[in-house]
Amino acid sequence: MSDAQAPAALSTAERSSRPSSPRSGSGEPSRTADLYLDVTELTARLVTAVEESRRTTPHPAVSHPAGAHLLDAFLLSAGICQIVEDRLQGASWGARRLVDHLAPGARGPAARSALRAARLGVGLSAGAFRSVAPGRGLRRWGDGMAALRDLLAGRVVDDLLADTPGPERLGGGRGHAPDADLVRAVHEAAARLTTLPATGALLGAEYLRPPSCFRSFDQHPADTVELARRFTGPHGTRHRPLLVLGVRTSGSYLAPLAGAALRRLGHRSVTVGTTRPGLALLPGRAAVVRAVRESAGAVLVLDDPPATGGSLAAVAAAAEHAGFPADAVVPLFATFEDDGPVPDVLRRYPCLVLPGGDWEVHRRLGAAALADLLPDLLPGAARAAARAPEIGPAGPLSRWSHISVPLTAHVPDAEGREHALPLVAQWAGVGYLGRQAVTVARALDGLVPEVHGFADGVLLRTRLPGEPGPGPGPEPEPGPEPGTGADRTGRPRPAEVARYVAARQRLLAVPADRSLGLAGRQPVWEVAARILAPVGGRLDPVLRPALLHPLARSLLAAPRPCVVDGRTGDEHWTPDGSGGRVKTGFADGAFSNLDLATYDAAFDLAGAVTEAPGDPAHSHPAEAELLSAYEQLTGRRIDPARWCLLRLVHNWDAARLARTADPARAPLVRAHERRAQAAAVQRFLADAYLADLDTDPQGPWCVLDVDGVLESDVLGFPASSPQGVLALRALRAHGYRVLLATGRSLPEVRDRCAAYRLAGGVAEYGAVAFDARTGTVHPVSGTDATGLRRRLAALPGVFVDPYARWSPRASAGDGPRRTALPARTVAGLLRRPPYGTRFTVVTGDAQSDFVPRGVDKAGGVRTLLAALGDGSAVPALAVGDTAADLPLLTWARRAAAPANAAPAVAAAGVPPARHPYQAGLAEIVGRLIGHRPGGCPDCRTPGHTPEVRALLALLAVPEAGRAGAAPRIAALARATARARADAPPGGTGPADRERPG
Repeated sequence: MSDAQAPAALSTAERSSRPSSPRSGSGEPSRTADLYLDVTELTARLVTAVEESRRTTPHPAVSHPAGAHLLDAFLLSAGICQIVEDRLQGASWGARRLVDHLAPGARGPAARSALRAARLGVGLSAGAFRSVAPGRGLRRWGDGMAALRDLLAGRVVDDLLADTPGPERLGGGRGHAPDADLVRAVHEAAARLTTLPATGALLGAEYLRPPSCFRSFDQHPADTVELARRFTGPHGTRHRPLLVLGVRTSGSYLAPLAGAALRRLGHRSVTVGTTRPGLALLPGRAAVVRAVRESAGAVLVLDDPPATGGSLAAVAAAAEHAGFPADAVVPLFATFEDDGPVPDVLRRYPCLVLPGGDWEVHRRLGAAALADLLPDLLPGAARAAARAPEIGPAGPLSRWSHISVPLTAHVPDAEGREHALPLVAQWAGVGYLGRQAVTVARALDGLVPEVHGFADGVLLRTRLPGEPGPGPGPEPEPGPEPGTGADRTGRPRPAEVARYVAARQRLLAVPADRSLGLAGRQPVWEVAARILAPVGGRLDPVLRPALLHPLARSLLAAPRPCVVDGRTGDEHWTPDGSGGRVKTGFADGAFSNLDLATYDAAFDLAGAVTEAPGDPAHSHPAEAELLSAYEQLTGRRIDPARWCLLRLVHNWDAARLARTADPARAPLVRAHERRAQAAAVQRFLADAYLADLDTDPQGPWCVLDVDGVLESDVLGFPASSPQGVLALRALRAHGYRVLLATGRSLPEVRDRCAAYRLAGGVAEYGAVAFDARTGTVHPVSGTDATGLRRRLAALPGVFVDPYARWSPRASAGDGPRRTALPARTVAGLLRRPPYGTRFTVVTGDAQSDFVPRGVDKAGGVRTLLAALGDGSAVPALAVGDTAADLPLLTWARRAAAPANAAPAVAAAGVPPARHPYQAGLAEIVGRLIGHRPGGCPDCRTPGHTPEVRALLALLAVPEAGRAGAAPRIAALARATARARADAPPGGTGPADRERPG
């Protein structure tokens, strides 16, 4: 079966039967499970859907408010219009993405003026494109498809209104073209697509954006119809012209439905269009907007349930700018809460809101609707159910997960004996967008809960033993909010995760990695480039599009593309009753409202070892076991550079979701994110430079400070660099043993000791020592800092580091702009007994550290050396950069400081290096061993893959400072070119960057 012939909707028989096991080599699941479709594929499926609408009659036992095939046809046509409009209006153009990328960095009137001019230029270019032959042809075809979309929207709305009691009741099919005419119009549109000039260049690399409203959120077209009904009201005027604007992407679906509903409800002049924030109301159709305005019309703006309301507000403001008064601009939207407040940015407009309690999903998952639906969806014998099912309460609506209902059906077995069948009815999305879950379940038969069927948004599957039932007993708990780590009763075994991920890679394989063409839509590679962008400093506006994006694309192109899960954290696995765990939510993560598009199975592996931001550990304890299990199953090893970037993206995403779920926790989440991101880079650098050093050194001790010496904060979180870890390699290879002595917390010292294979370290300015060999903690200070931590946390605007226990670390504010506490605040605290007699203050650029009196790094190192059985040793080398390091520097036999050291260090006679930070550390180590690190056979840099070399080159850019930036950028360009040459073109082809195990 070709893709054009793939069914757009399940037939009645398919709805009524269990998904069968996939046939080996059939390829059907991979085709229908991928939702990033291009216009050609969408058009082919549209043809199939309208043809099926004539041939298929919905099963009478199933309550369908809209025919499944016509609903699919509408969804497909709306998706086509979204792609065409983005192309015609320049929203998907690289030039516009570049302007949007530069906007946050615009400083000063000149930069802002240049940015406005650039935006104007892009807008003029889009207008010019619409006036030339290819643009005119595409526009005419798009206008025809929009008319077809609106016709299909009318059919969907008529089915929804057909059962409405009272004066709004409409006869089915009124005002429609006959089915034959509809099919002919669709065939003609498909035929015209192939004749458009330069079609491949115009649309070939443009892919659908699945609408959050009907894919990730629990909305139904009936909700949009209800909004239109409430806008009209029983006595509303129907003569006022209406401009119904959808904010793309979801607005491409919501606006046509709302426009059709308003027409059916009697409004005589309704114009439907879509736009994006930052564009004109109807780009290229100014006369239409002017006509509505001059007729005292209103603008209705529709979008997803708002989080901040920024997109709705931007389009509403554009309507005001176009001459509409604020009271003529009406945002229409649903909210997840029954009493959710209207976002502040929308309060100036007469918003019309559909509360969460009024959503259609509640009726469709209600007891009556499910009782009617079950006989059609359950396997054959269940149709003769002995008695009504037990149905439990539904969980709350959520932006993060689909609503579900536990139920128990009582069905007869082959002998007629009744038995209980535990089930879950859950929302999955409407039409083919929701039916994708059935396709995935069919492919993964035996690896996910059995799916019994799907009808009009409702997916019926087996309920696992670890899931709550309808009663008696506790009611089902709502799904965990992202990033909270809630509802975690255990972890899946690494072998279970690896088997599931490897199976998806095999059974849901697709021909190409389409995420590589989703620039501007926050795919995984784009987020990875954003995380690494600070290495470019002021050159980021140039380096990111020129080098970082190509590098990230090449490093993260899926070697064997597949439809990923996207949500493999511990909270998405459920006990199976026999000691194992089964993956639930197996079709919710990919193609979701959270973006992060990828086709790389390794993304799912990385998600399984990403801790929630509230957890104390920075990495999953079974990470190595998981990677080993995957390697054994597939015979392939994931490249360390790729793994590092995937970990960075998952950590970023976990923190993003946690901050959104609970903004009050944002400072705490950022602290956890910084630690997790630092750990990911530590592991990568350690794998690159230390993994092959098997022998533990037995020579003299060297003690290194962390911040400003071994690491810096260029990336927005503390991380070393190639020169820093190469210096560690050289010390270890030449027999030196390394300890850390830092102001950072004990957990952070633990992280670095584990990554860099160090014997131990001293944390919190010497207040506590850690023996990494035994995992033993040795407190040096007996001062209890609990009261001071509480006092600091009670101060307004002060954030206390959650990890620093012995020497509290506090900062004013949070994020990149955090600073040390004001001197007046510190002085006031120290005047309070007993703090002034127990603590001194070490002031940094971004924090104030309260260190117990009598504690210093030298004392901490002495305690640690004694614990290590070498209490009489004196460090052969100590490297530090602040006054807090002086006791250690003056004690060691040899002391040095990088060029960035504080003046007090040089004043104490500590010789400075010529270079700062990690370059300075490498210089100092070179003096000790007699040559630059990596310059002899003992410490020579090991061989690396092109991907590892490229990421190392990127992390090395800041090492040389501004003066040496040009050579480092040139080296990065060369490494990027090599990595791109090694990558599979387009994510396909014979090249395979998962190395044989």
